[in-house]
Amino acid sequence: MSAVLPVQADTVKARCDVFPKGEDRATSSGLCTFSQRQGFVSIQLKNGQRVELTPVGNKPNAYHDSNGKPATRELENNGNIHIYRLAKQSIFVYWDTTPYK
Repeated sequence: MSAVLPVQADTVKARCDVFPKGEDRATSSGLCTFSQRQGFVSIQLKNGQRVELTPVGNKPNAYHDSNGKPATRELENNGNIHIYRLAKQSIFVYWDTTPYK
């Protein structure tokens, strides 16, 4: 099962919140760039950090980060929110950028 992005492009502007692992308060929030192509995901955060995720075989929502560590994706709100759980942080990707327009 995969979510459909709200536009027909590989790259879209989105809003991202970054939470350190185990924390309930975001350390960063703002516009970001989200790209997805053939299952590969790239997220460019406003601080310049780039997250590259590679799909793991045919396992849905399973990835490896650029260091080979496991990562997962959760879909919330009918796919309108993607949550990427990485080794040291979670990135929430929202397609609605209204707060930052």
